[in-house]
Amino acid sequence: MEQKITLAAHRGYRQKYPENTMLAFREALKLDIDSIETDVRMTADGEIVVIHDATLDRTTDKKGHVCDLTLEEIRRADAGVRFGEEFKGERVPTLEELLELFSTRPDVRLLLELKDY
Repeated sequence: MEQKITLAAHRGYRQKYPENTMLAFREALKLDIDSIETDVRMTADGEIVVIHDATLDRTTDKKGHVCDLTLEEIRRADAGVRFGEEFKGERVPTLEELLELFSTRPDVRLLLELKDY
């Protein structure tokens, strides 16, 4: 029986771009991958955002727990600047934005890890 090795981009193309940003996902889709794995969390107002950590502290220029902040507050955070000044302005995406991007690539699987629910 032949086994196929599959390639997954973890949190997008996070080696070259800020993890879990739309830029990282768009760039990952340019690679020869089978899937993208990412994480989602719920905001205080019930929106679903794409972020690994429970807080904004490590990956953005803001601080606070995702579950205690509204989507509007999270969208004010810069998710690119900590990775490099050239990525300034990248935002924490919503799950809806990510699904819209994936609708253009039905050949690539999306693997979601539900962090808190």
